[in-house]
Amino acid sequence: MVSMQQMWLIVGALFGGLLACSPNPYPGEEGSILHVALSSPPKSLDPPMSEDSYSNKITSQIYEGLLAYHPYARPYQLVPALAAEMPTVSEDQMTYTFKLREDVVFQDDPCFPDGKGRRVTGEDFIFAFKRLAHPETKAKGWWIFDGKIEGMNEWRSKIASDIATLRAEGKEVPELYGIDSPLSGIQHNDQNSELIIKLGPAGEGSHGARMCNNNRDEDEDGLIDEADPDCQRKPYPQLPWVLAMSYAAVYPREAVEYYGQEFRNNPVGTGPFQMKEFNPVYRAVLERNPTYREVRVPDPVNHPEDRLEGWDWQTDVEAGLLEYAGARVPQYSGMEMRFIQEDQPRWLYFKNGYLDFLSPPKDNMKEVVVQDGLSPEMEERGIRLSTVPQLDTVYTSFNVQDPVMNNVHLRRAMALAIDHSWIIDNLYAGQATMARSVIPPGVGGHISDYHPYHQEDGTADLDSAKAEMTAAGYPNGLDPKTGEPLRLVFQSSGSSATSIQHDSRFVDDMRQLGIEIEVVNNTFGQMLEKMDNGDYQIASLAWNFDYPDAQNILQMFHGPNIDVKLNASFYENAEFDSLYEQATALPDSPERNALYSEMSQIISDDVPWISRVHRIGQNLQHPWLTGFKYTSVNDQYWRYVHIDRQERDAAIQRFNQPIRWPIFVVVLGFIAVIGWGLRERKGAA
Repeated sequence: MVSMQQMWLIVGALFGGLLACSPNPYPGEEGSILHVALSSPPKSLDPPMSEDSYSNKITSQIYEGLLAYHPYARPYQLVPALAAEMPTVSEDQMTYTFKLREDVVFQDDPCFPDGKGRRVTGEDFIFAFKRLAHPETKAKGWWIFDGKIEGMNEWRSKIASDIATLRAEGKEVPELYGIDSPLSGIQHNDQNSELIIKLGPAGEGSHGARMCNNNRDEDEDGLIDEADPDCQRKPYPQLPWVLAMSYAAVYPREAVEYYGQEFRNNPVGTGPFQMKEFNPVYRAVLERNPTYREVRVPDPVNHPEDRLEGWDWQTDVEAGLLEYAGARVPQYSGMEMRFIQEDQPRWLYFKNGYLDFLSPPKDNMKEVVVQDGLSPEMEERGIRLSTVPQLDTVYTSFNVQDPVMNNVHLRRAMALAIDHSWIIDNLYAGQATMARSVIPPGVGGHISDYHPYHQEDGTADLDSAKAEMTAAGYPNGLDPKTGEPLRLVFQSSGSSATSIQHDSRFVDDMRQLGIEIEVVNNTFGQMLEKMDNGDYQIASLAWNFDYPDAQNILQMFHGPNIDVKLNASFYENAEFDSLYEQATALPDSPERNALYSEMSQIISDDVPWISRVHRIGQNLQHPWLTGFKYTSVNDQYWRYVHIDRQERDAAIQRFNQPIRWPIFVVVLGFIAVIGWGLRERKGAA
């Protein structure tokens, strides 16, 4: 029993507690924080291992390399980052000389004496590049240098051989055994702050240039004879692009030695942000790096030297992207990247103002766009929509070394049975185009008029598909060995409603051919591991271009790249490989694009992939976020944005007004119950 005074204390506590409740998921947050949602946790924050887009979205804020993407220029252009200027290139295109900035220091970290970061030198780049090539690192990014840098493949092979010998003798081998042995292809002149990269023949142990492995001549000292016409040094025109990737970022040797295996979760770089908190399942919290050098938002109006040739900066000024031109980067205090794998929670976070930008889920596109414009709700909130064709290809991959999937007629039949128009309408809400080839529009080598196993309108061609099934030896989908329907295993990497819908449709499409599909659910990381090891028949994923050159996707069909786990289809075609090796030595030109197109047609014929769609990037941004020019090619542009914390706080309060009438109903009911109890007590007395 309670007294009347106690009753009103309880009522007051209920009112106070309920009215004080706040749905804000960031209570007590200080400063201006950029809030981002990733649909999957990162695999690794160690630069050589950051192969997935989720890892790159984090590493791109912490690490830097010699070059970076200009945040606004389209077509994409590279600008100096840790290099003081763009490199000088020798007349034969084989030597790149970079002048290094002298004002760059590593972020403060316990790995350094007294926790104070030191100045970056050319030796740091040499260490990072060697570690990328070191056989014990098993780096996902090794392909960027494989067969390209003078002496690097020989260096790698020698270390691997020595390690194998030592282990055979029962000896322990340090993790980075041999990393200090000299490498001719990367040198530095610390006195002049120069880093020199020399291109060269692939040499022993290369997977990048097969001609240098066969019938090669050797000098008396056992080195490759570069006079051999089969082993000529070749230019690498993609080198500047790959040097802007996280794989080529610089980091201190001290951090690798200090953290050991945990370096993958404890990044130490030179970038505008540093790690404050990392939970590999829940979120990453970054804070502004106080020792970051002076970098400013491009200001082409007041500083003509900022006007890059080919950049339509006047349009960006008119669009308000350069409102804070000249401001020092970064303009905000930190970043919070929350790992939210389901579409609807991410969407609700954005609608409530808890995310600053988002690519809307396909199930919510009707809330976003009406009649090719923003919906009234979005316009009322001041939300902006950026629509950009993405440089990507969504595809279904076949493991062509699998004894069943190595049947080209079977692969063609499956491609013909897929209704791409349904996929575009139902899985992408119309925000995609049919992928008629592996090379997307806007990239040299793209072709749209050669797609022998795609209908022009994207619908399925079941008659042709069934004819291919017969040619494959599976008439009506029956396995002649068993007399039962052919059974195949499909590895899925998603648990979202869209992924489940895709998997279900794939099962239905294949069933029309008499094929039964078993769907195995994985995390994204688990599926990649299976693909790397060849432990799959069919899988589905997307390739986001690392740089705007078709070589970036064609390399995934280059036979020698099987060994470096880049060619996960295990596809080999001698004609394709020959064309690839010719094209990769050429600069951007019509001749190179013609070779790219020819390679694309070979892939369309052999179908190691079913090219499904190229996505159209839709990105929503709240009005308090300015200076944001969306692209899917890199995430370096995030650092140039501005956040108005005051405007965001006001909007969040407006978007999340509490619905109080249920509180009053509950409390009044509570009062009534207690009042009835007191009345009963009085009557009993």
